[in-house]
Amino acid sequence: MGGGPVIYIKAEQSTYLNSPDVRIRDICSVYCQDRKLEQKVGGKVIHQFEKAKEGRAFLSVLVLIQAISEVVPAGEVRNVGEQDMVLYYRPRGGDARQKKKEQWVQRGKIAFVCVTCFLGMGISIMGYNNDVDLSRVFSQLYETFFGTRPAGPTFVELFYSIGLTVGIFLFFDHRSGKRVTNEPTPVQVQMRLYEQQVNQTFILGASRKGEELDVKQ
Repeated sequence: MGGGPVIYIKAEQSTYLNSPDVRIRDICSVYCQDRKLEQKVGGKVIHQFEKAKEGRAFLSVLVLIQAISEVVPAGEVRNVGEQDMVLYYRPRGGDARQKKKEQWVQRGKIAFVCVTCFLGMGISIMGYNNDVDLSRVFSQLYETFFGTRPAGPTFVELFYSIGLTVGIFLFFDHRSGKRVTNEPTPVQVQMRLYEQQVNQTFILGASRKGEELDVKQ
């Protein structure tokens, strides 16, 4: 580039926006030793959504490089982030009635997922206990330590149930809204992996269909 200014950009894989005018600084971090030039590059508009309509766009990093080259023809752009991005647009405000309806729908989905997970987990645990004949194991343990065969459920089953519940809460790192450690929970890890896979699927599909915003040939 002949000794021109070096501009670093770092874009995230997905970005959620509330403004229809998408500027470079809205979807990626920009760094340049020349702060005025950095502000100028960051304010460059690269895409526009329909103002009153939710939307989604797929963007190649080459679009950013092309836009920056228009602002700084002699500059050198170095990308240290993602090469393809997903932009999600949702306008501010909107219809209050529609918004309230969406909240109830969201709560209904959450309740349905919670009930499904609870019942599914319960059936899985009962199926496992039945497969290994855990009731017979408990009966043998009781007989080993107390010398008599129990006629029904004992405190062993109670302690097992309490220990299983506590173990689940500790494993998922959730205890009355408090965190046991500062590390992400297994659920959070799986959600992040799921989010990445969804974004990658969107990007791949958009690329194959020619829907990804790319440089003008």
